[in-house]
Amino acid sequence: MSAGVTPARSLWKKVLLVGDSLTQFGFSKDGSYAALLADHLQRKCDVITRGFSGYNTRWCRVILPDILKEFDPEDIAFATIFLGANDSNLPENTVQHVPLPRYKQDLKDMVEMMMDFGIPKDKIVLIAPPACDEKAWKKFCLDNDKVFTKCNLTAGKYADACLDAARECGTKSVDFYGSIMKLENWQETLSDGLHLSMVGSHLLFDLLKPVVDQLTSELPMIYPDWKDVDVDNLENSLKP
Repeated sequence: MSAGVTPARSLWKKVLLVGDSLTQFGFSKDGSYAALLADHLQRKCDVITRGFSGYNTRWCRVILPDILKEFDPEDIAFATIFLGANDSNLPENTVQHVPLPRYKQDLKDMVEMMMDFGIPKDKIVLIAPPACDEKAWKKFCLDNDKVFTKCNLTAGKYADACLDAARECGTKSVDFYGSIMKLENWQETLSDGLHLSMVGSHLLFDLLKPVVDQLTSELPMIYPDWKDVDVDNLENSLKP
């Protein structure tokens, strides 16, 4: 492209998913909530994951401005922040642990960054971190030479702080932890005690779907349905 030429605006709105490994694995077989969203929003939005395995809010807060620079805020249909699984490690995990008050403030700061960038607060969704199956995750840590520093009750406190941050900021939220803990066999939502299984991914998609449908209800399908194409006047019929 020649210097000084502004690229054409994309026809497709963007869905920006920011998070840790749960988002990084969002298009994987088990952790497939992003893939489910992408399928649901076919011909309306591009679903873009910016997930970083092992990261916490303290780190993501630093890189968020660079992430946002990739986009035109007018093109963002909505954005999610899905963090806390690493922050909620116990304090002995000095690398990933973020104290509860700091975690909540980091989320609020990230929301403010998105709003300053031009994403309205009603298009920002905070997703509370999931539960932790301590028994399964401890086994995974022992099998993989990792130190076990997780507690499900602590994970619940971080989930509550996430929901509190959303209320205080005026954004939308999804109580993923609470929804998991209502299930009789809630451990099945996790593949290794921490990351999402296919069951957990489908649960998260089901929780997000009403919010997503509300935020994208007025977006048109890009290009007409094939049955509506005028084969005798393609140039006019196939205008977005």
